[in-house]
Amino acid sequence: MFLNNTIFVSSVTKLVSCLNARSGPALTVYSAERVELGGPVAARWITKIANYLQGEAGAPLFGDEEPHPARLHTRIEPWQQVLWEVTARCLGWEILDTPRPLPGDVVVGADTDGLLTRAAAAGAHALAQPAAHLAFAWNGPLPQGVLDALQEIGAQSDVPDHPSPDLVEAVLNEALAGSRPRPEPTGDRVALLWNARRGPTQVLDQWARGRSVVVIDPAHYKPADTHALLAAEGMEGSITIYMPSNP
Repeated sequence: MFLNNTIFVSSVTKLVSCLNARSGPALTVYSAERVELGGPVAARWITKIANYLQGEAGAPLFGDEEPHPARLHTRIEPWQQVLWEVTARCLGWEILDTPRPLPGDVVVGADTDGLLTRAAAAGAHALAQPAAHLAFAWNGPLPQGVLDALQEIGAQSDVPDHPSPDLVEAVLNEALAGSRPRPEPTGDRVALLWNARRGPTQVLDQWARGRSVVVIDPAHYKPADTHALLAAEGMEGSITIYMPSNP
């Protein structure tokens, strides 16, 4: 496994290859529950999501000959948001901070009331994904037009079905807007404080440099808890914060 402060991952396909090569955890999230994904597990999720976004969700609209990247909005658990938004960004999709769905968009939520119903009515791909990380399917009926995210993703191939563009470095440059991690990570594992707007991009940035990532959600853990959490993960030092670069 490479490790450097240089980006070596250029596409979602190469990201999957990088994660598959990791024998330990790729992502550990402390939020409503502790969720840990090994490298091959994260790689499998990303491959399946990429196949869905480039397949069913990337189908041409209005007679276009070629599929085009669209837009994604998520309202799900942090670990799920990382997987969906990292994949979408690597494919050139726009990430929506607020829900304003249009035909062809993808909206993923953990609650079938309101958001997903409106998305389906607008012609978007509305997917319901349960919050529990061990769930295999949505438990209960779904409104008209809303699909079970786990069934849709589970039906996808475990290998890439489509070529992927080399967009990772450009995506990171745009999304991070010049911010850099402080202190600069030196080991093969880094701890980040969760931010729903920037968190997935920060995880992608560290994955692209060969690191495993621990994410701590401040909605569930106080600053005083972080030392004990990092100690439990066998990590020393402090949480890495992305800050604007000095001019």
